[in-house]
Amino acid sequence: VIDKGKNIHAYVIGATNKPWALDWPFIRRFQKRILVPLPDHQARLSMFKLYTTSLNLSPDVRLDELARVSEGFSGSDIRDTCQSAHLRVVGEFFESGKASDKQAKPRPITMNNFKTILAERKPSVSLDMITSYNRWFDAFKAL
Repeated sequence: VIDKGKNIHAYVIGATNKPWALDWPFIRRFQKRILVPLPDHQARLSMFKLYTTSLNLSPDVRLDELARVSEGFSGSDIRDTCQSAHLRVVGEFFESGKASDKQAKPRPITMNNFKTILAERKPSVSLDMITSYNRWFDAFKAL
């Protein structure tokens, strides 16, 4: 990019959940293609730590166990799981009528709350989708 005689370097970064829907001229213009895989156990544990930092957790909550049982979940799935557990406890608090008492607070989120949420939801990325991503990235030699 040249602006009034100055050389300005610009990087263009794009992201998509459906790389196979891009046309060839578009793909060709991007020199690097990077596959961001689903988080491994350590990354899931870090995400659970991050997304529960501001939550009132019961002492029985074991984040390492949550990271283990959430294999195949995306970062967004983990965030949604933490948010859902929090919303259930807050909803329960309002339904109980205790919310009108200014001294009252919602109870801590328990391990059972997380297990219930995880039992009800499935990962948002299926094995078929992972296969499609891997096939596409193998074809285009992604990093």
